[in-house]
Amino acid sequence: MDAANRTWPPPGPSPPPFSSRLRASPPPHRRHRRRHSKKQHRPPPTPTPAPRGADFSALPPELVHRALAAACASDVAAASGACRAWRDALRPLRQAAALHAHGRRVKHGPVAGAAAAAARGGGGGGGRYEAERQRALVLFRRAARLGSAAAMVDAGLMCWEEGRREEAMDYYRSAAELGHPVGMCNLGVSYLEANPPKAEEAVRWFHPSAYAGNVRAQYNLALCLQNGKGIERNQKEAAKWYLRAAAGGNIRAMYNISLCYNFGEGLAQDPARAKRWMQLAAECGHKKALYECGIKLCAAGDTVKCLTYLELATRRGEAAAAHMRDAIIGSLSAANVQRALFDADEWKPRAPHPRR
Repeated sequence: MDAANRTWPPPGPSPPPFSSRLRASPPPHRRHRRRHSKKQHRPPPTPTPAPRGADFSALPPELVHRALAAACASDVAAASGACRAWRDALRPLRQAAALHAHGRRVKHGPVAGAAAAAARGGGGGGGRYEAERQRALVLFRRAARLGSAAAMVDAGLMCWEEGRREEAMDYYRSAAELGHPVGMCNLGVSYLEANPPKAEEAVRWFHPSAYAGNVRAQYNLALCLQNGKGIERNQKEAAKWYLRAAAGGNIRAMYNISLCYNFGEGLAQDPARAKRWMQLAAECGHKKALYECGIKLCAAGDTVKCLTYLELATRRGEAAAAHMRDAIIGSLSAANVQRALFDADEWKPRAPHPRR
């Protein structure tokens, strides 16, 4: 065929076999750059010298003493080993901790316990029990004068029990100003029970104590929020604090958060969680929760266990449970009644441990 009639170029030389599958090699300059590239190592940063005045031993002794006045004895002992200045500044608190511990042993020890039991049984131990209480109060007062906030709380509690409320509030106020959570909570309760009540002052002290983790303050703050006492009513915030207090082991808060879940007050309605919290409150000995669980057991047909719960609620002072208990007793056989009452005698409340 001549060149004028050709419709395709002449075939060229055949490529080498499998040449189309070979990867093209990178340019030489890239290979050279990749082969000889090295990471640039930055020199380590120069440590910044500590600023002047960072020596904690130079802190004023009064500041160190006040900062640890609400701490426990082990924390005070640990801080005393930081330096000689802290050891000297915290010497009064170490003495106060020893006096406070001795006072608690006197108040709750076997001698006071035996005297109290004798007094309750009419054995004439009332004088000895009162002497032990006064001895403990003297030790608490000595520790409080040395700056122990925990001793201030215990001294205030004993004064409150003896009817000296003004003196008790002074001790609570001193402990609260040092940041002791129980002191702040007790001061708030004292304001609520004052005549006339000072709800706004109570809420002012419940807040920091609740944020510090005191479950009693969390429960009382939730009550104030629910009822609008000393603060604007806020059911959602009340439910939040009820839940925190219940998770911390407060039995009353367990019952109240069950009602919140049951009726959808402040929280989304959740019957399963309501039932779980109500059962837990009953197992911990809450009288209304025992009564509520007894009603539900009766509706479910378990009258024997229902009678046990109603008997427990009646023994704890729930008047409404007594009428229903009597009606259940009349409908059961003597053997079942005896079995239910035996279970009530053997029943022990569950310890309200914090939920994690």
